[in-house]
Amino acid sequence: MSIKLITLSENTASMTRDILAEHGFSVYLETNETRLIFDTGQSISAAHNAKTLGLDLSGLCIALSHGHYDHTGGLESILLLTGPANVYCHPDAFAPKYVERRDSLRYIGFVRSRQEYERMGASFCVSRQPQKLGKGIWLLGEIPRITDFETPEEDLLVKDPEMRIDPLLDDQALAVETDNGLVIVLGCAHSGLINTIEHARNVTGVRKIAGVIGGTHLGFSDANKAAAQMRLEKTVRALREYDIGLLGVSHCTGPAAAARLFNEFGDRFVFNCAGTVIEI
Repeated sequence: MSIKLITLSENTASMTRDILAEHGFSVYLETNETRLIFDTGQSISAAHNAKTLGLDLSGLCIALSHGHYDHTGGLESILLLTGPANVYCHPDAFAPKYVERRDSLRYIGFVRSRQEYERMGASFCVSRQPQKLGKGIWLLGEIPRITDFETPEEDLLVKDPEMRIDPLLDDQALAVETDNGLVIVLGCAHSGLINTIEHARNVTGVRKIAGVIGGTHLGFSDANKAAAQMRLEKTVRALREYDIGLLGVSHCTGPAAAARLFNEFGDRFVFNCAGTVIEI
């Protein structure tokens, strides 16, 4: 089985005419048998870019990596293109999520309620466990935290009922079994890039990693620069062991981390911006 990935929303845009950039992430995924949307960007960019690229999204299902606005805010505009759709996510995706930076608290969860999206045609398929979305395609469910360097970010909070650090158990990724090995599609990798890769291998039973694309959150790992650099270097060290065929980073990877990954992986590295097409 082969896979085609077209990035519909990302912080930067390709040179394809009329493509919009927007802080967030969304990707169209197509295999021999299945087509779907993973994440929906922040607002209109994913739907706009899908139409610009001539993609017919009618009848597709939608999978959400987690409940932050920059991955779910475009759900309304995508539903206008898909029509009534199954939307796969973790139950904690609907929790009231916040970020606290510079002594300022800001809401960063879903922009509308679950009930409003259901009236728009969304049928939420909610599970903490892996969900199979098609032949060889898995939404991974909760990702065990097994490394000692991929820890929760203290500025990301959830109100439950008091404000506390959000463990982001809703953070998940897609794993697709291809003829060349496993392709892992990340939203933000809040669970940790290495934790996600290991979980994908355990769920699918496939050891070879043909590609990893999406947000790695290495650009926003820690307010402490020394700690962030240590996390990046430990991540790079672990990535070397997988012999990944393609590393296409996006969104929350950040320029410094992206440059480090490019220097390490060379021609196996792609900066995956809106309008990028990847085939594996």
